[in-house]
Amino acid sequence: MEYLFVYGTLKRGGKLHRYMDGARFIGEGRIEGYRMYLVDWYPAVVRGYGNVYGEVYMVDRKLLRLIDGIEEEGVLYRREKVDVKMGDKTIKCWVYIYLGSVSGLEPVEDGTFPV
Repeated sequence: MEYLFVYGTLKRGGKLHRYMDGARFIGEGRIEGYRMYLVDWYPAVVRGYGNVYGEVYMVDRKLLRLIDGIEEEGVLYRREKVDVKMGDKTIKCWVYIYLGSVSGLEPVEDGTFPV
């Protein structure tokens, strides 16, 4: 089992949350030193200043591979392990980092993608 941090359309109430079937919700968290942008109907997260807020799930490898396909891992996003703050603890989670340019994209100033 693996931890996965989601910050956009895969969150509860999000357009693609149905793909999280079989994942176990662990709680809410944040990643520090990242910035969120609005690409279209979905967000992009890149290294930068600020915090990005989202949800942590426990997923199996089969579900992680399915989500790799949805996120176009290696093309649109790169999955990498980052530190996620959950209250007073920090855990390592997989997160999808945007590979495209964010030049000209609208920043999501509060780091929370609206679902």
